[in-house]
Order: sequence, then C-alpha cells, then structure tokens
Amino acid sequence: MLHPLKYNRLYFTSPRNQPKLRLNRFGILEPQLGINTVAPVWTLDIILLPLVGFDRGGNRMGMGGGFYDRTLAQFNVNQGNKGLKRPLLIGLAHHCQEVEQLQVQSWDIPLDIIATDKELIRISKKR
Repeated sequence: MLHPLKYNRLYFTSPRNQPKLRLNRFGILEPQLGINTVAPVWTLDIILLPLVGFDRGGNRMGMGGGFYDRTLAQFNVNQGNKGLKRPLLIGLAHHCQEVEQLQVQSWDIPLDIIATDKELIRISKKR
C-alpha cells in the first residue's frame, strides 16, 4: 500500500479484517489503513516485487517511482544496513523481460529470486 505520510514509500498490512478497499492515487484498490495492521518491513518473510526488466544478477528495473527502493533502503549494505532481518525478495516477471545487464545504482537492492513464466532464477549471493 502507498504510505500516506512518507513520499513514494510503501507499507505492508494484512488484508484480513479489512474487507473495504479504497482507490489510491494511482487508481489501485488497497486496504484502508488500520491502527494495528501495519507490519514493519523487517517482520516480513517474503516480498513479491513487480518489475519491468531484470538481469541474472538480481537487478530489477521498476516503474521508475522508487517505491520499493525507498521502502527497502534500510537493508542496503551501501547505505549503512542496520542489521535488520531482510525479507526474501522475489521478482515476478515474464521471461521476455530479461535483459543482458541493467545499470545498477548505489541505492538498488538486488533480488534473491526471479520467478518467470519459464523458470525460477536463484541469484548467487556473490557480489
């Protein structure tokens, strides 16, 4: 869900006990924010990430808003990783979205796995 107070960031909630959905600023239905429903990112086991393009190094090209990069910045080893438990990051793609190599920025957080319609790509931890 879009974070209502932090610019271009996401927050995660359980859809349970939230039967009513509302449109966000992009016209996407999402649960309404409830006082006890927010789950800090470091408490999650897995995050499924949409993408526009990917390479076999685990690099992901998103839609350009930086929502996931800002939300996951606390896990970036280049920017002072706070030692928090990092969720498993799984990119969801079609095989035709693969490119040879993406340009990587210092704030990019690599994926652990990429699931396509043809295969499951496990990313090597060597970096």
